[in-house]
Amino acid sequence: MISRYIVILLAAVAAAMRAAQGAWVEATGLASLTAGLVALRLAPTRPSLKPLAYLAFLVTALAVVVMIIRQAY
Repeated sequence: MISRYIVILLAAVAAAMRAAQGAWVEATGLASLTAGLVALRLAPTRPSLKPLAYLAFLVTALAVVVMIIRQAY
């Protein structure tokens, strides 16, 4: 159970570090990952947050695709 909170904290710290370095695509992906994990954690008591979590994970996936495309060129 505590490991979920550690993963959320690590994603938030990594997002802040990437933003400080000016890597905005990576920071956006990590921040949306953090938001999605938080939304999923709160979803059992607030079911309306589940679609928000999926949207946040979609943003994370898009950031990963952008990074892969950027690496290819």
